Amino acid sequence: MDAEEHPEEQPHITWHEAPVPPGMPVTQAYVWALDPDDGRVLIQDRGPQHPRRYTLPGGRPEPEDGGDPLKTAAREAMEESQIRIDTERAVYLGHQVVTWFAKRPEPYAQLRYAAPIIAYEPIGPDPDNGRTNRRFMTGLARAPELLHWHETGAAQAKAALKAGAQLGLPVDDPSPEGYRDGEKDRYLVCHDYGMGGLWWWVTARSAKEIMERVADVVVVTASETVNRVADWGLAEVDIDAPDENPLTSLKATRDEQRGQEGFGALVGRGTVYVRQAWDEGTENGEAYYLTELGEDGYRTRQVVEYADGSCVKTDDWPLNPPYDLYDPVLGRAEVDRAVFEAAWDKAELETEY
Repeated sequence: MDAEEHPEEQPHITWHEAPVPPGMPVTQAYVWALDPDDGRVLIQDRGPQHPRRYTLPGGRPEPEDGGDPLKTAAREAMEESQIRIDTERAVYLGHQVVTWFAKRPEPYAQLRYAAPIIAYEPIGPDPDNGRTNRRFMTGLARAPELLHWHETGAAQAKAALKAGAQLGLPVDDPSPEGYRDGEKDRYLVCHDYGMGGLWWWVTARSAKEIMERVADVVVVTASETVNRVADWGLAEVDIDAPDENPLTSLKATRDEQRGQEGFGALVGRGTVYVRQAWDEGTENGEAYYLTELGEDGYRTRQVVEYADGSCVKTDDWPLNPPYDLYDPVLGRAEVDRAVFEAAWDKAELETEY
């Protein structure tokens, strides 16, 4: 039978970035689950034998959800893909209205959310059907092609991209696609970011775990960089490896820092400001750096404050390595934004380096 000759046999679907109209039943809730470290979205791979191989985690409401569709999406994501999503930061994207004249003439709604993934549990079977779904991680630009949801899929992916950007996730520059079936994933990690940088592939549960357990490193997720180093033959290190390895001394440093005043004080705070002494001699005597740092640890503005009260802006750098926001010394150096802005307002622009 040709579907074009019998359109009444096919569901009619329209997408709406708006609340569900009063009285319209909600039959499903799905989630665009986004990795907060690499900007990829999780696509369920149900296997080549399935007529609709790829889909998002989600499903029908159950009594245990208490009528909350977000709880439905979170429960289904755990059951089907063994992931935990951050319901506190979840964003409602909209709903699609389905009218299936041959089966259900009254319209009904299917909801869509976007939410960060906060944990990957060991992969296992879906309790509803016993099937184990693989976790395929890809960029939002490619997701509609896999899902085959046509115009509505493209519209949902666009809405998820906007929501991910608002949540501060790197959805505009996702890491290369691939499966993430294990509890741990492989991350590109660099120490002393710059000309003398040391690079490794580190297997860990999340980028956050690496930053919490290893001092003075950055997890690199930019796809251009990840692709460029793919054939460098970098050492592979498991974060839990007990034997001596390249991370041993950096993990020891982090363990010494833990518990100290200021440890991790700047993490997850958004833009922060620090004031640190310049450890090199200057013509004008003692000097301090006043630095504005983004949530990723990169400096965005900087002022040098001299003992005579003069200030110079140094907001253009040949290299801009990230700061370790867990460092307790950095945490103890925090100052109010007003202190930084006062120095910035009176500072002159540095013209020579």
